[in-house]
Amino acid sequence: MLLEIFSSPIASGAQTFWLIVSILVGLGAGLSAIDFRSTLFKKNEKEH
Repeated sequence: MLLEIFSSPIASGAQTFWLIVSILVGLGAGLSAIDFRSTLFKKNEKEH
């Protein structure tokens, strides 16, 4: 499958590239959102 992607024309290769990039960005955003929430809840626990 990877061989097909890399030997394919640039258009589909670019599609695959952007798909991977968007997945990584989405994961990064999700992880930072989770991290932000956990720090926010830790601050609230300290206040009470």
